[in-house]
Amino acid sequence: MRALYDEDVFKQYYQTNYDFNTTSLDEDEIDEIKSLVKEKRVNYALAPIGEKIFSFIVEQNSNINFELVKLDTTNVDGMLYIPESGNEKAYIILNGNKPVVNQIFAAAHKYYHYIKDYESIKEKPYICCLSSLLNINEKKASRFAAELLLPDEALRTEIKLFKKKFNCSEKKKMKFEEYAFISIMLTIKYQLPLKAVIYRLYEENLIDNINKFVADYDVIKKVLMQVEILKDQVDYLYGTGNNSLEENSALYQQIEVAYNNGLASRTEILDDAEKLNLNSQVIETFFDVIDDEDDDEDDDEILRISKEIWGGEWFVYTS
Repeated sequence: MRALYDEDVFKQYYQTNYDFNTTSLDEDEIDEIKSLVKEKRVNYALAPIGEKIFSFIVEQNSNINFELVKLDTTNVDGMLYIPESGNEKAYIILNGNKPVVNQIFAAAHKYYHYIKDYESIKEKPYICCLSSLLNINEKKASRFAAELLLPDEALRTEIKLFKKKFNCSEKKKMKFEEYAFISIMLTIKYQLPLKAVIYRLYEENLIDNINKFVADYDVIKKVLMQVEILKDQVDYLYGTGNNSLEENSALYQQIEVAYNNGLASRTEILDDAEKLNLNSQVIETFFDVIDDEDDDEDDDEILRISKEIWGGEWFVYTS
């Protein structure tokens, strides 16, 4: 049997970029995916999962193990590997040289294959190929990942809150720049790729000219990268240092699961982390709470940068 991290194995199943366009799926296929997402998110409701995806998946199935491997190639985002031993174990292997935001999406994508393809994989083990969305199962996996990370109800709620916050009419159609703005905010809040957010807007019929957004994607990303107040969050998402899957990643996952399930208090976890010489900054992320005041500051800064790039007055901020 070839080594688990054999570079040649990975190179057979590489991808350049995720294709987020899953619009060729039919209504029945999409409905099935949405139902599966609701089933899996039952304890999360509409809350962002983001980098908690790793502990989220392990909570739901302890047979899944995550491995972060720094590969020399940038063509591989991740793989699902099922050993031939038949011991019910599965490995979601992520490329540690790819941005964290890619690792998050790849984990969710692979989780779909684990749910849907495990029985067939047990009979004939294989490494999942994500070179492109050439077959229907890959399209389903990417749609599942996007919906799991940013559900339709959460997306529509965010749009309503945005319109209310910026005094936009419910009936009036939002402008390109406004949707670009909210795409940036959702990328940070829900921690999935910017292009995936744009396609989520299109999939839920919130925008109709997807070609305009794809053509101007680099401009939108430029705004994302230039917002100073979001710098730490952007640097983390588009950097390679995954706080959840560093050395002792399995231990970090177990600690987060214990906290989320009420098996240990914050004080107990911090005490244990100190005794075990764990990274306190990583542990603190398990207790993070979104600060609305910080969100307001982020909005102001994004608005300023956006105006510099696009020019003009495209909406009025009302606090």
